[in-house]
Formats: sequence, structure tokens, C-alpha cells
Amino acid sequence: MVDSTTKNNAVNGKFFKNITIVLFSNIVSLVSGILIGFIIPKIMGLTEYGYYKTFTLYSSYIGLLHFGFVDGIYLKFAGKSYEELNKPSFRFYSRFLFLMEAIISLAVVAASSFFIGSSHFLIVLFLGLNILATNVVTYYEFIGQITMQFKKTTLRNIIRCSLNIVSVVGLYLLYRFNQNVIYNYVYAIVTVSINYLLAIWYVFSYRDITFGASSSFDDEKDNLVFFFKVGIPLLLSNIVAQLIFVVDQQFVNLAFSVDEYSLYAFAYNMISLITTLTSAISIVLYPTLKAINEESITRNYSKLNSYFLMIVAFCLVIYYPLILVVNRFLPQYIGSLQTFLIIVPGVMISSSISVIKYNCYKTFNKVNNYFIKSIFVLALAIIADLVVYYLFKDTKAISIVSIIVLLIWYILVELFFVRNYQAKWVKNFLFVILVLGGFYGLSFVPNAFLGLGFYLLFYFALIICLYFREIKDIIMKLKERKRAKEAVNK
Repeated sequence: MVDSTTKNNAVNGKFFKNITIVLFSNIVSLVSGILIGFIIPKIMGLTEYGYYKTFTLYSSYIGLLHFGFVDGIYLKFAGKSYEELNKPSFRFYSRFLFLMEAIISLAVVAASSFFIGSSHFLIVLFLGLNILATNVVTYYEFIGQITMQFKKTTLRNIIRCSLNIVSVVGLYLLYRFNQNVIYNYVYAIVTVSINYLLAIWYVFSYRDITFGASSSFDDEKDNLVFFFKVGIPLLLSNIVAQLIFVVDQQFVNLAFSVDEYSLYAFAYNMISLITTLTSAISIVLYPTLKAINEESITRNYSKLNSYFLMIVAFCLVIYYPLILVVNRFLPQYIGSLQTFLIIVPGVMISSSISVIKYNCYKTFNKVNNYFIKSIFVLALAIIADLVVYYLFKDTKAISIVSIIVLLIWYILVELFFVRNYQAKWVKNFLFVILVLGGFYGLSFVPNAFLGLGFYLLFYFALIICLYFREIKDIIMKLKERKRAKEAVNK
């Protein structure tokens, strides 16, 4: 019989292998994101880019329109191999999802007729068209994640990024040839088209759980009820978490002009370059946690959070080259740099919550606990945004509030691990506060290159002082793995 230590080591080895696969995919995404992040704002101009980011803002809610069905499948089958899946049952689930999303998609497309004549008509129309494709892609992506078929996810991501790169380069050449701005709906058409191509690719790739003989409704109705029953709490948690992450953007979108929102959204668009890399860990983490025992998770929770915080804090160096790029190539968006400065270190807090803490809550079946705390934080965020809006009517004040809210959320969700599993939290929280203070303090350095150098010195001094033992542990494990590999090769 394989003992738990051997099993956990095997799972950990697979975890790092899977992260490497997904990380490669996300690096390709990063290249695509850089092109989209800087070329699209340039060729659209401030106002058209503001309308396009309104489309992407509301597109971020599309995932809520499967009403927990996909989440229920995710929770039930996480950790299973693809071969273990009951193919006739999954063919029924696939067809059920297609029908449900097609009806919702057509309803929203029909509802767009009420906006004819307004600037939001095309936004609502393309949102409706995007629903079916987006949620079909999400469904198959979740199946790939829970069965740890990360090579398919990687290939899909490379296809998506390649299509994005080709389309952006094509639009840029059109812009240079005509010297006219590219309208927001042009790239919205491109985005929706790419999503449908990806959906078709996924249907073909997973045709054995899409086509062929399927179970009947009578056979699967209890499972359908179960998926919605367990998926809706997770969906509600996702809704609340999503709202907390975007509530300041949503508020700026509703309360300020399109151009002001464009600047604010551009700042968040630059942050997505960091989250593209960190999401590799999130994709792999939950199915990996499901495969190991709870005692091992709780024992290593604080250490896992430490490693992650160190990675994201290092990624904050991206701020310095990005401000140079904006100053040099996108002078229209220089007004976004102050907002970017304020919110960029917040990615360290938000990523720790969404990647480490939330996945552990799901693993321990404590989603309801997470949901209640998140509801409180969402209410706090809305009230705080309203107060600073009426007091200052300034987007920078709203961005400052968003950082404070994230800190409160971090503390609230961390308390669960402190109270129930005696997690060591002080050092990690101190690291977060010191990184925030150091990053903001170094923003007064007038030269970006000097600022980058000082931040790196500050960062390495900080992790040596606080995490020397953890760094030593990583080095020892890498040496052991190297020796083990050399022994196998001999």
C-alpha cells in the first residue's frame, strides 16, 4: 500500500510539472496580452477604447450564466482522470449546457433591440452572442482542469493567443494604412469570432463526451439537481468575489465619463499582465489539493501562501517598464499611471485570496463561510466607493479605497485558517504591509530605472530577512530533486 507521504510527494511532483505546462501557455498569453494591451488602446483612441472596455467588463459576468451547473461538475469530478468519466452521462451534460446557453444567448440578443439607437446597442448585442461560446469553452476548460489534461488547455490557449496576435496585427496595419481609429465593435466582432472558433475546437477535441449515445433525462435528473445544488453556492461565491474585484471599475464605469473610465480600465488592463502568469497556479491548484490529504494541506498552507506572495511581489517589477512604455508610446493614457501606481501592489493581495485561500476553502467544503465573509466585504466596498465619490469625485480616491478593502478581505478570509488550523499568518501579513509601504515609498524616486533597482534591493533584503528558512527549504528540495534525477539516469 502506498503511504500518504509517498502519495503527496507524487502529487507535488505532478503539480509542478502541470504548473510548468500551464505557465508556458500563460507566457504565450502574456505576449498576446502585451500586444492587445498596448496596440488596441492606441488604434482605438480614448473614447472607443472606453466603450470596448465596457464590453469586456460586462463580458466578465458571462460565466455566471451557467447558474452553477459547470461549477457543480467541477466540484464533483475534480481529481478524476478523463478515463473515469462516464461518457454517456457527459454527453447528456454537454447537450444540456448547449441548450441552456443557446436559449440565454438568444434572449440577450433579442433584448439588445431595446437599445437600438443608443451607444450600448452593439455592446449588448455582442454580449448576447458571446454567452454561448464563452460558457461552452468554460465547460470544456473545466473538464480539462479537473482531469488534469493541461496539454489540451495549453494548446487551446496557444490557438487563442495566435488568433489574437494575427487579428491585432491586422487591425494595426489597417489603422496605419487608413490613419483612422478602429471602432470598438470591430474588435468585439473579432473577440466573439475567436470564442466561437475555440468552442468548435473544444467540441471536436472532446467529441467523445459530446457526440454519440447519451444518458436520458430521467437517468440524469438527480445529477442535474445535484450540480445546481452544490454549484450555486460556489457560483454565488464567484459572483461576490468577481464583484469585489471589479466593483471599483464598475463604479467608475457608471459614475464617470467614458474617457475617465477608459483611463481607469487601462490601468487594470496593465495589471492583467501579472495575473496572466499567476493564474497558472490557480488552474492547477484545486484538482491537486483534492488529490492529497487535508492534514498535509493545513500543514503546508502558510508556506504555500509565503511562496506565492514572494512570486507576486517580485512580479510588481513590471510597473517600471510599463510606465516607460506608456510615457513613450501611449501619451493619451498617461493619466492612468497614478491609478496604476495605486492598484498594482493590490494584485499581491487579490491573487493570494483568489488563488491560495479560495482554493483551500473549496477543498475543505467551506464555500459558504467564504461567501458570507465576501458578502460583508462587497457591502463595505460599495459603501466606501459611494462615500469617496460624493466626498472627492475622483477615480484615484476610489482606487485607494479598493486597496483598503482588499486588505480587510485578506484578513477576514485568513482568520478561518488561523482559528481552525492554527496557521501562522503574522509573517505573511507583515510581508504584504511592508511590500505595500516600500512600493509606494519608492514611487517618489524620479527615475524609473533607479526605482526598479531600489525596489529589487528592497525586495531581496525583505525576503532574506523574513523568508530565509523558506528559501533555504526550496534550495534543498531542488538539490534533492536533482540528485534523485541523476540517480535515475545512472
